[in-house]
Amino acid sequence: MAEHIAVIGAGPAGASAAHALCSAKYQVTVFERDDAIGGRTRTLRTHGYHLDTGAGFITNFYPRVMTAAQTLGFDDKVRLLERVTGLHDGKRLARLNVGSPLSFMSFPLITWADKLKMSAWTSALTLKRSKLDLARPETLCTLDHQSIAEYARHHLNERIYQHLIRPGIEPFWYFSCEEVSAALAVALTAHAAGAQFYFVEGGIDQICSHLLAGSEVQLSASVSKVWLDGSQVRLETQDHQSSFDGVVVATPATAAVSMTQGAWQQLALTANQQTFLREQRYAANVHVAFRIPRLAKDPGVNSVFPTGAGPRDLAALSFHRRKGGQRDDEELVSVYLSDAESRRVLNDSDEQLAEHTYRLAKRLYPALGDDFTVHALFRRSEAIPLHAVGRYRQAQAFHADQDQAQSQVTFCGDYLASATIEGAVESGARAAKALIGALSR
Repeated sequence: MAEHIAVIGAGPAGASAAHALCSAKYQVTVFERDDAIGGRTRTLRTHGYHLDTGAGFITNFYPRVMTAAQTLGFDDKVRLLERVTGLHDGKRLARLNVGSPLSFMSFPLITWADKLKMSAWTSALTLKRSKLDLARPETLCTLDHQSIAEYARHHLNERIYQHLIRPGIEPFWYFSCEEVSAALAVALTAHAAGAQFYFVEGGIDQICSHLLAGSEVQLSASVSKVWLDGSQVRLETQDHQSSFDGVVVATPATAAVSMTQGAWQQLALTANQQTFLREQRYAANVHVAFRIPRLAKDPGVNSVFPTGAGPRDLAALSFHRRKGGQRDDEELVSVYLSDAESRRVLNDSDEQLAEHTYRLAKRLYPALGDDFTVHALFRRSEAIPLHAVGRYRQAQAFHADQDQAQSQVTFCGDYLASATIEGAVESGARAAKALIGALSR
């Protein structure tokens, strides 16, 4: 009889771990505390729309995800997404097509000298792209000694930082470039030349659903405790306990700490691993999706981001019409608040949040009009792991310890890679490999 493994969490990391374990002929049960799979790639299907509630696109420099789409048979759902972004400096809206050198050279918010400096920097990094893998922290360690802000101001200049670097990071991850390792921005820039972007038609959670196809999935099943009992690993879910031969913990670090810390000595977690888990911080996010009357004029952009110096309450305004599925009389737009602003308003009422976020969106894009209906509202106190300076080096050490530990419990999540679907998928596969190695010894 095949050994029975539990995976805690049905986001991309847990789904990837489950897929790897099923492929190795283990029996797998996945426990998910929410009532749907996907984690931060969950898709909400209501009122005829497919709304990706968190991550909403993949790129051609996510090779593991693109390979999964081909091998698991949903590559026909992966559709090209033209990424034209509007950058608003408080006075004007400047359009930038991320994949177009011509669009970059005509971008008005920086000087020609800035463009030449940025082009030279990007070209130099492009030559190193094969050695910089967003999903493998060991490839980023040498870059993990400065924040993005420090690095950009030193290697580029203030205008480039404010009008290109910040808008390339903060609208997607919500955290401040002052807080995060330069390794993230450098690795992204190395892959920027020739980058193409894609959405998954029908919802990005299909990545998880295909990876989970061979597993038993239990929804609304919150695991509160994990510990060793002889040769078995015990899980406690609500008022039920069950035993497994091994467990992969694919949750945010805070949840992993809560459910396992009483058994850390049993699980042979090193002092460095314990510190790493305890110290992981997250950016918060408030995301409100609105249905509004169909705009008479196509915005011509996927999203609008604020740019320029100073703090930003609003991280991004996104139009969903380029993903298809829009009605003739209305369209779907999403507003995302920054980490700092999300924390400030996280406990406001739904009505207050809707009014506040829509007011910020209209300030950025007045053509939205005054009529709106709240489609969905999401409050996430732990939306994105914060990759502070030094975290990539610590993640590398965590993986090395986990590979050698021969433990029946392993850990994964994008906090152990980079906060991307690609990073989560790779971390899940690595955790599954470490567990398989431990069980086969």
